[in-house]
Amino acid sequence: MIDKRPNPQGEELRSEPEIIPPGHAERGTFDAHTKRVRVYIAKPGPLGTILMILIVGLLSAVLLVLLLGALLIWLPAVVLLVTAAVVAGLLRAYFQRPP
Repeated sequence: MIDKRPNPQGEELRSEPEIIPPGHAERGTFDAHTKRVRVYIAKPGPLGTILMILIVGLLSAVLLVLLLGALLIWLPAVVLLVTAAVVAGLLRAYFQRPP
């Protein structure tokens, strides 16, 4: 087996997320010396939850309407092609019979 050793020159420094307890956060969102950006995530309130559910429901309804519309357009076309294939097969069998 070949011993693969990591290349120390090619390694990038990885920073780990800093967990800050509530109430201990500093006022600034950008520290120019260490080039860190802080992202604050809040829990959604009741209004935000209701709006998110309404948006997801609306997008689901629009997607369902589009899919049903595509089905209603393609269904007659498929039925027409299958019917034409059956009729063509019957006519070919009828005209190929010896008299």
